[in-house]
Amino acid sequence: MAACWGTWTGRHVLSVATGAGAIYLLYRAVAEGLSSAPRGADRYRLERPDHQDGLPVEEVLSRRACEELLEMLRAQQDGRSRSAILRSITHCVYLMDAKNPTCSPEHVQLVASCLDDHNRDTKIQALNTLRAFATRSLFTAQVQDYYPKILDLVISSRDTEVQVAALRLLNALPVPPNIEPLLRRTVPNLLGFLQWDNYTIQLQVLRLLITLSRKEELLPDILNCQVQPEFLSLMNNSQPGKLLCEMLLLVEVLHGGCAKSRRPSKSPKSGSCSLYEVLFGENSHLDKHLLVMFVHPEERVQLQACKLIMSLRLYKLDAEIAAAALSKHGAGSAASLHVSPSGESIF
Repeated sequence: MAACWGTWTGRHVLSVATGAGAIYLLYRAVAEGLSSAPRGADRYRLERPDHQDGLPVEEVLSRRACEELLEMLRAQQDGRSRSAILRSITHCVYLMDAKNPTCSPEHVQLVASCLDDHNRDTKIQALNTLRAFATRSLFTAQVQDYYPKILDLVISSRDTEVQVAALRLLNALPVPPNIEPLLRRTVPNLLGFLQWDNYTIQLQVLRLLITLSRKEELLPDILNCQVQPEFLSLMNNSQPGKLLCEMLLLVEVLHGGCAKSRRPSKSPKSGSCSLYEVLFGENSHLDKHLLVMFVHPEERVQLQACKLIMSLRLYKLDAEIAAAALSKHGAGSAASLHVSPSGESIF
């Protein structure tokens, strides 16, 4: 069997992968037909070879296709063919039973090895396949092991499609433990991506920054990061509503972190342009940009802006009330030093 694989050409592999795609469409059609059939259609199920409990048609076909495609991926070296195989494997992974998957951890490792492929399409499809594996709880932790490598693809790659695929995978994964040092070094690059004129990258980076900003140990590094003075220019009504909602949510999460008792420090550099200063500093123009959001054509943007303004205002009021109470308490304590319990001065 192994000798047979070696004789296959890229055209043969593409034909089989195309055939797998046809099988996929076929069992989707069968599945839709069965789902619209009467309840008695439960009897139309394929049986296991050992004649035990039956399996749905789509699950059996998905198992068989996935097993064959993974073996083809192991044997095939042509970049274009590997990309086609990975695309078909992705479909199969999404369709397999989450509790009883066909694939094994070794298969995840096999797919991850394609991240080193020189062919860009193979890298992109490998990232997409790993994202499919990440949706299966059995493999999530294993895909997490490649978090540093995926993050490096975001930072080091010059191909925007590779970067987008890597960012989408990161946003599908929980942040692994003990990776804070790497993330601290990466935050300036991520904030820099927000200045790019690329909607998809901006959107994915904002989602990743929101996740990272919720981690208390990373919040000071994010707020102290140096940004361009025109950073707030991202918040204008010419931007798509989805992008503005993510931007507003990021500011809300950052402000919520600042409002906690363990407030992150400002950047120590004199005259610096830290994210904290741009958003919440004395010379910040955040309020003007938020007011502009009220005339955005999408209602969800208006609501998100209103929510953020209310949060900022309530925090300011709480701070003023706390300062007034502290001042009053201090004045009362000072007066008590000069007045005896009977009301007479003790001095």
